[in-house]
Amino acid sequence: MPHLDLIDKKILTILSRDCRTPYREIAKSLDLSVTTIKSRVDELVEAGIIIDFIVEFSPAMINSEIMLVWLATDNKEDQEQFVQEIAKTRGIGQIVPFYGGDYLIFLEYRNSQELAKISMAIKSNPHVSSTEMHTLIGPIGEKTVLSNLQLRVLKELLTDARMEISDISQRSGLTVRIVRRTLRELKESGAIRFSLRFRPNVGNRVTFLLKLRWDPKQADKDEIVELIVKHYQDEFWTLNPSASDSFLIGVAIVDNLNHMDSITMKIRSIPSVIYAEAFIYRPPYNYKSLRRLCLEEAVQAT
Repeated sequence: MPHLDLIDKKILTILSRDCRTPYREIAKSLDLSVTTIKSRVDELVEAGIIIDFIVEFSPAMINSEIMLVWLATDNKEDQEQFVQEIAKTRGIGQIVPFYGGDYLIFLEYRNSQELAKISMAIKSNPHVSSTEMHTLIGPIGEKTVLSNLQLRVLKELLTDARMEISDISQRSGLTVRIVRRTLRELKESGAIRFSLRFRPNVGNRVTFLLKLRWDPKQADKDEIVELIVKHYQDEFWTLNPSASDSFLIGVAIVDNLNHMDSITMKIRSIPSVIYAEAFIYRPPYNYKSLRRLCLEEAVQAT
């Protein structure tokens, strides 16, 4: 099992932004050999840390918002049954259970009707005792009309977003030159997101989620994020601030529970921080995002 380190973090960060980034480009940016980068990626895939490489619409293409829902239950639910029931609703992308009974849900919606439907499906579950909902800040991309040629290439990438250009050419019947040009157009358009899904808690270190609130009269979002990055850049892998509230969640990987407690206590001591609590991950349940479902429907319609 790989011992996830800063190099792995940088590789995963690059691939999450564009999973089609060539190994040589990653190697150059990290001042490592291509062989080293390929070996590390292969290990991350083999260990199940990288789940898959994915292609999906950007939020702008379907006018969607991404939201997280933090919910608590009565602790009487059967976890598998509870998750399966929640996940039936279109728009649920990931459900993360934590030790202690809380859950974190990432969902996506395009309008108030879809949000109301998802919210009702969650809140009406008899085991849900409380919910907290936050729309997240993130890049939205661009909206454009895709050509039939672009959709033909995307159709092949649905099975593997890192598929070799030669394989795309063979499967689609298009020339290598046309495939290469089409991929470049797709990347430049901002309409498509080439990314990956990964499980940081598969490794032999402790993965935890930090739930944090701060006083907006004492600090703003950028100041809080800057403080955490400044002191814990190696530990924190993601920081997701709310779009409308002084709230964020961050995912961190540390060596042991004492390290987790130490970081949490130091963050609590920041004068502007009102609340900071750590939650230990259980394996997440992953589903197709709304953007992915809409892309599949667009491809099938051609």
